[in-house]
Amino acid sequence: MEDLTPLIEHLGERHAGYGVRKEHYLTLEQALIAMLEKCLGPNFTPETRLAWACVYELLASTMIEAAQIQ
Repeated sequence: MEDLTPLIEHLGERHAGYGVRKEHYLTLEQALIAMLEKCLGPNFTPETRLAWACVYELLASTMIEAAQIQ
């Protein structure tokens, strides 16, 4: 993660320049989880859902913080 953090932060800064707002990250998370649930069907276990939610939260919070989005 140490090597990826600067890349993720830069990505967050770029997204802010595109007009991405904090609420967009929640919308994307909901869409991502719904898509995974639909595509994976019964293989989308509670453990899988939690893993994806944790990874997404880490990425989104890093991007939001770097972009200084309110």
